[in-house]
Amino acid sequence: MRIVLALIVGLTLPQLAQASTENFSRAKLRLADATSQACIANCDNQNAACKRVCPTTLATPCFSSCDSQAQVCRQSCQPR
Repeated sequence: MRIVLALIVGLTLPQLAQASTENFSRAKLRLADATSQACIANCDNQNAACKRVCPTTLATPCFSSCDSQAQVCRQSCQPR
């Protein structure tokens, strides 16, 4: 009886460890995606705020500068 029980435990433990590792990896990926999305949303908010303060006389170059800053910000959000 003990041998059967030891055999069952010995066979199921590696499978449980592998399953928990896969779940942990998936959770890390979800967290990375959520963090990246939050970062991009922050960049978009900063871009909108930047464009709101652009003066009308210099709107085109100011908007261009805001867009450039937003692009750099979004690139920094990408996981490495």
